[in-house]
Amino acid sequence: MTPELQAANRNLAGVGLLLMGVVFLTSMDSTAKALVGADYSVMQILAIRGWLIVAALVLILPRIGGLSALKTKQPFKHLLRVSVGFAAPYFFFSSLKFMGLADATVIFFGGATFLMTALSVPVFKERVGPHRWGAVIVGFIGVVIAAQPGDGVFRIEALFPIASGMAYAVLSIATRSLGPAEGAFRPVFFFNLGLACIASVFLPMTFIAMPGEDMTMIAIMATLAVCGHFCITRAFQIAPLGLLAPFEYTSIICAAALGYFIWSDVPGTNILIGGGIIVSCGFYLLHRETLAARREKRKEAAILAVDPMVITARAPVDDNS
Repeated sequence: MTPELQAANRNLAGVGLLLMGVVFLTSMDSTAKALVGADYSVMQILAIRGWLIVAALVLILPRIGGLSALKTKQPFKHLLRVSVGFAAPYFFFSSLKFMGLADATVIFFGGATFLMTALSVPVFKERVGPHRWGAVIVGFIGVVIAAQPGDGVFRIEALFPIASGMAYAVLSIATRSLGPAEGAFRPVFFFNLGLACIASVFLPMTFIAMPGEDMTMIAIMATLAVCGHFCITRAFQIAPLGLLAPFEYTSIICAAALGYFIWSDVPGTNILIGGGIIVSCGFYLLHRETLAARREKRKEAAILAVDPMVITARAPVDDNS
């Protein structure tokens, strides 16, 4: 298999993982909104959620090699992910006290997607061509159309999801820099351990006793979070940020749907129009990646037909790429 075909396949797999992660994390956000609406502090939610995730991952450790599975050659990159990444859920969950899930999600991507795509060029030397830039820009226009500006959108509280989006962009870049060889388990484990430790520092000042049903909600949050973290971490490790960024816009559709089913928020015409634009951009990029994969398969088949030894000779190099 040629490097080009491997890259095309990784891109498609990355898109699929990202879309699954978006569904998991948007569902988690809806649970967080219900909890912050019950006057629990964001620090308490993050601390309990974090320790539940860490406990579950510790139970898995013996099956994947024990403590050796946590050995890493990139401790400082994990530290960067924790120190910057903590701001992403903290500010986003805080914003849910003041605005709807869909509004917060729209503003979040105002800070995240452009920064993520722009920084992928100088940091990773990724080529973001006109088609991808066009999809990002048109997708953002769809987000703006989809936004239903409520009373809370243009108040000072709107800075919370903007800050969250910018932190998420840096977190995504740091995740990408770890590389596929780091796997998904270590980044997810260290990230949630770090978040739990930071939030626990403030727990004595913010803790409120929780009934069993609310603890169950946090357990559901933890399950959704760890599934989403695994999917998105792996997606960012194997596919270019410039490709993945437009697909994250689909979370606004999930947020609008959850707002309707949980809080009876009826999507307006602008949500439907903007959502159509967002989904169309995603399918456009997916279509281009599928065409690229087909082209590489045809190219590989043509090379193999002319000289079978070409692919054979290149195979060891491909395995190390």
